[in-house]
Amino acid sequence: MSSVIHGSVTNEELATLGIERAAILDLSSNLHPLGPDARVVEAIATAEVDHYPDPASEPLRSAIAEHEGLQPNQVLVTSGATDAIHLVLRALLAADDICALFPPTFGEYEAAARLAGARVRHEQTTPPEFAPNVELQSAALAVLCNPNNPTGVYLDRDTIEHLVTNLRGTLVLDVAYDAFVEQPWHAEELHRAGLPVLVIHSLTKLHSIPGLRLGYVTGPAGLLSRISTFQHAWPVGAPAIAAGQVALALEDQRRADLPLIHQTLGQLRTTLEAAGIECAPSRANFLLAHVGDAPLFRGRLLREHGIVVRDCTSFGLPEWVRIAVPPASETTRVIESLQATLDAGAGAPG
Repeated sequence: MSSVIHGSVTNEELATLGIERAAILDLSSNLHPLGPDARVVEAIATAEVDHYPDPASEPLRSAIAEHEGLQPNQVLVTSGATDAIHLVLRALLAADDICALFPPTFGEYEAAARLAGARVRHEQTTPPEFAPNVELQSAALAVLCNPNNPTGVYLDRDTIEHLVTNLRGTLVLDVAYDAFVEQPWHAEELHRAGLPVLVIHSLTKLHSIPGLRLGYVTGPAGLLSRISTFQHAWPVGAPAIAAGQVALALEDQRRADLPLIHQTLGQLRTTLEAAGIECAPSRANFLLAHVGDAPLFRGRLLREHGIVVRDCTSFGLPEWVRIAVPPASETTRVIESLQATLDAGAGAPG
């Protein structure tokens, strides 16, 4: 199997272009634009690392359970959402099982399913709405990202319930970006209602700490106990456990910035659509835009303006780029740079 391609920019590429990393504005990663809170950074720096962490990631697991209105045995803490994806699919899929996916979407789902020996069935979506097919055929398991990466499409609870009913198997619902949705519904309502659903969360996106791998899964206690047997000993380190506790307490404060984030998202959309660029209906903190030649557009934006966006060729979308919301102080620069790149003809649609 080939490795999954992810975004951002490598040190090698920057060195070739003669650009210092500190000089770029990276909008290829979908993080809170204000960066990490100093209190989370302090928790990482002062964590007790002179002894082994708790094997069940306590007291973070109990804090998450309280935050989600669950019991601790309904929570499994993981070394990031990607770790959770691989654990869950490895535990639940058998050889030749069918795993339904909804591309374009995060590449690790297919990688994890194939490593488990499953057969992957693609339920294709159509641009620019990218609405997934919820009338899908039966499958042992389906993985759905909500809001989806890279489209930002967000489905309501009724739609998800309809999908689960048609699936006749387990739904793995990845909600890594729902912290950026204004007025989201609570995904844990699904397994509380007795539906066969596991929910995967990330604790790094809202808090801008992707270098610290931290996520968790919620679901029925028996199912999580089974999945936990696939974890190695001490799966989450003490700095991540400490940071997670502080981050949970700051969630409301971080989400208070959502109106400004979505205002900036709207400004980006207005600029692009005024230039004839089609955009997906994102409700997350990023925008998928149809620019024509994604590698050309990304390359010119980086070389001439020091801004990195995500070329979505690896998602099967070679004419689209994904743009994360920048800090409000950088909005004018980003809009002017996007407009200049479009005016130069880089990536102009067909």
